[in-house]
Amino acid sequence: MAATQSQPTPPAEADPFGSWRHYAVLVVDDEPGMRNFLTRSLASRCGVVEAAASVEQAMAMMEQRLYDMLVLDIALPGKSGIAWLHELRAGGYQGDVILITAYADLETAIGALRGGASDFILKPFRIDQILNAIGRCFDRTRLQRENYLLRREIAGHGEREANATDLVGESPAMREIDRLIRRLAPLPSTVLITGASGTG
Repeated sequence: MAATQSQPTPPAEADPFGSWRHYAVLVVDDEPGMRNFLTRSLASRCGVVEAAASVEQAMAMMEQRLYDMLVLDIALPGKSGIAWLHELRAGGYQGDVILITAYADLETAIGALRGGASDFILKPFRIDQILNAIGRCFDRTRLQRENYLLRREIAGHGEREANATDLVGESPAMREIDRLIRRLAPLPSTVLITGASGTG
């Protein structure tokens, strides 16, 4: 009996919106259907997705965990989403906040963005709209982090370059070595400078 050859498993199709496994998201909406819709849609993409029905519940959850992003409804029982957004920014919260609402005019949207919202989406929305908004926020966060690290690296390199020629001596030979070190300092290679015994 001939052995059957197994067919190779086709590669998994890449998610066009990307994977956000390193991020934690908190959905704050008083409508159970909207909370379920968003948590289901984000659960397979984000590392952590949790939901709250009010600002008070969300505040208690934020005392237990750091969230990279809030998806926040404006019309909530008790404190509104925009009022809480202002409090969050005043308190130093740096994460992205996407505001969602079914009732808004241009002034509300402008006020939300001035208050520190990363994006503003009107209900009802398609899943691709919210995923695109989240993706833009996370891309911006990643680029800001990379730029910060790059600036630190460049600043550190500048300090190393400035200190690279703290040589003792003013002879023509030492000035020539100083000139060579300045030329070679920006290169990523390791350079060994040698001289006769006793020259240091």
